[in-house]
Amino acid sequence: MNERNRNEQLARFFQHNPIEDPLYLKKYVKEHPDNKMAWYLLGREYTAQGKLAKANYCFAQAGEIYEAFERQKISIDGPLPTAALQEAAAIERHAAAMERKRGRKARWLPLIALLFLLAVPAGKEVATSSDLPAAAEPDASPAPTAAAVVAGATARPDRPVLYYADAKWGDKLQQIVTGGGTDGGKAVIMSAPDSADGKWREWHRTVRPLVSVAQADGGGALALSAYQPQVCDCQLADGTSLTPAIQAWMQARENAAVLQSAMEAYAARNGALPDKPEQLSQPYPNNLLPGMSPKMREAFPEALKGLQELAKAKGSLPFDVLAEDAGSPSAAASTPQSQATSSSGQPKAATAPLKEPLRILIDTEKHELALVSGTFILRRYPVGLGGDKTPLGDFVISEKVRNPNGKSNGDFGSRGMTLSDTLYAIHGTNKPSSIGKDESHGCVRMQQADVEELYDMVPHGTKVTIGKGILPPAQPGEGEGQGAGRGDPKSAFGLPLQTKDDNPGKTYKWLD
Repeated sequence: MNERNRNEQLARFFQHNPIEDPLYLKKYVKEHPDNKMAWYLLGREYTAQGKLAKANYCFAQAGEIYEAFERQKISIDGPLPTAALQEAAAIERHAAAMERKRGRKARWLPLIALLFLLAVPAGKEVATSSDLPAAAEPDASPAPTAAAVVAGATARPDRPVLYYADAKWGDKLQQIVTGGGTDGGKAVIMSAPDSADGKWREWHRTVRPLVSVAQADGGGALALSAYQPQVCDCQLADGTSLTPAIQAWMQARENAAVLQSAMEAYAARNGALPDKPEQLSQPYPNNLLPGMSPKMREAFPEALKGLQELAKAKGSLPFDVLAEDAGSPSAAASTPQSQATSSSGQPKAATAPLKEPLRILIDTEKHELALVSGTFILRRYPVGLGGDKTPLGDFVISEKVRNPNGKSNGDFGSRGMTLSDTLYAIHGTNKPSSIGKDESHGCVRMQQADVEELYDMVPHGTKVTIGKGILPPAQPGEGEGQGAGRGDPKSAFGLPLQTKDDNPGKTYKWLD
């Protein structure tokens, strides 16, 4: 279809000016005329209302999305309603403008689209308006089930293929459906929950499944399931069986993020990248890390190669060594935008979505310390501070020491990290009751399990910012995901001790 014909069809379809139409999905299609999933869902609604001409038009625009779900082709018969061509041009301009400034509201539009899909029965037969739940009477009928099976088949319980997505998970769903991203089994789209202020992704509260698409037996139909209440007002599927796979993926990404942070720290200190993993865990004072896990050692050559290639090409060492969902920058460039590559298929050294260097934020109002990567909060720990004695500003970790002053249960606990060669430090404490209070002389006190995990995750040179109100407010159910291991100390991030990182020759006099 040429551009003029496409504009004419869009203009005729939107003859009733959907900008003023209360139907949100119709407005969304106007703003995103290239979103085939939205066209399909709008067609389903028109089918339910008995408006078959409009439904057929929508299904034709949906193309392969319609064919994937309905297992049949669609064509338009007969003339479309008439309207002015000028509106088509306005639609195109409006779509381009909206694409540039999509905000938080647009982020949740796929949730509404999914609700339509779950609420309207699937299949090839024409539905009537009585098949749609009445908007004014939400309790008039039982909630739809979370699993909407297209063409009436049952999904195979294969190992899930994971896809991480944030704002555009609806686009990811479209890519999976059209690109065969189920790999013959179940494809799961997952995401970290939002912070209360909407500015952060709370990884520490664990990444969770949002929706899944499963290939049915015989390779025919697709089954769609929802797992979170914000996805749809329906009976949710149980995602417990997906937890082990998601947790393993999260651990792999954390390993990669710590590894690449340490490699960048080594390059900053030495002017060159490390040649072998042992260089990251040298004796004090060059103890960037206490040791390396087997997975980090396995990923080291891949991470090194990626850093070397990017350093050669750009003359710098960006943290995002491997493009998201791809094995190398060249692989990322060659991956079609319409094709979804699984997160569970990422290279071992790939950090995505934790693309930015690890850094530490300390909120003096909330008495909390957070380990973050970009807008992702990986860990959130309660801390003890010193009120006005705790300095505000930006620092770096300039020294790391195990068992300061030769003790694991002394004033400074079992780990200490000096801030910018000052008398201030992040350290443990033998006064656990002071956590959450202003009882120190300016230092940052942490519980033992928390400081030991943080010590293993951050190398020298890690940026530390101390400020007021710099972390988001706690979510309902305060304490969820807080502390070592994202709330489960038994699952805390830990590295084997493969070097001598104590410093018995020095007496530490941090401002405890």
